[in-house]
Amino acid sequence: MIRMEKIDLTLILSGIAYNFIFSFSCWLSHQFLMQQTKSYRANRITRAIVSIALVSTLSFFFDRVFFFLSNIPLLFPDVSSGKRSMILLLRGVVFSSLFYFIAYYMYMLAEKQKNILEIERLKQAQLAANLSSLKEQLSPHFLFNTLNTLSTLTQEKAVKDYVSELADVYRYVLQYSGHDTVTLEQELTFISSYLYIIKTRLEDAFDICIEVDDKNLSSKSLPPLTLQMLVENAIKHNIASSSKQLRIIIRSTAGVIEVSNNLQPKTSVQHSPGIGLHNVMQRYRLLFGREIMIEQTTDRFTVKLPLV
Repeated sequence: MIRMEKIDLTLILSGIAYNFIFSFSCWLSHQFLMQQTKSYRANRITRAIVSIALVSTLSFFFDRVFFFLSNIPLLFPDVSSGKRSMILLLRGVVFSSLFYFIAYYMYMLAEKQKNILEIERLKQAQLAANLSSLKEQLSPHFLFNTLNTLSTLTQEKAVKDYVSELADVYRYVLQYSGHDTVTLEQELTFISSYLYIIKTRLEDAFDICIEVDDKNLSSKSLPPLTLQMLVENAIKHNIASSSKQLRIIIRSTAGVIEVSNNLQPKTSVQHSPGIGLHNVMQRYRLLFGREIMIEQTTDRFTVKLPLV
């Protein structure tokens, strides 16, 4: 605008368009490559070199595109093709390097902010768990001791067995509720006591089948009370009666444990304190950075839990 001599406005506008589109393409390409390669084990320097090299080749592509669109070579028309290629390559590397380091800096800032938020979430979750543990500490201990006393007062075997299984449930809750993980064997031992109580209450309206590979029992872990929450969730949301039996299957396959039930939903569900499926999802995200898998068909509901 400030030059006084005669200028070719079309050439200037073409040059501006070329530089803008090329720069914007560099930025988007680096953003895409960072997202695609962040899970690779290659170090940051190697990823940077590969990303810069790939994106710098865009200079040749855009030079050809603009040449055919405008029918004029926008860059260095008076030099030999070999020298022109070297200049285009150098220009591409400079632009690509500049936008890579800008994109990388923005990416690292975003990751740092994400980590700070994640740490705050963990602190809040830990604080909530500690407060909940303190508020509930007295009640389970009192009830556990009361159950043991009740077991000594009765002579009926059915009552003694029921009280004994109920005491085992509370013993497990007291012992492992503060742990992040338990072995699959410990969780299944606990779930057998819990299922005894459920079977006593629902009788033939409820049936469960457990098919777990023995080699996974001591080598695989999961958060405590996870299976109990899923079984409770199935009972809470589905009809269980003599005519419409609720059948739950717990099985281990290929690094996951599945909890599935036949789907026969209730028309209305009573209010619950909120320790169900959402609780399991949040614990897997916070503890392992893993997602549980939920599958629902017209007749079955399945939750797949990764075993760690």
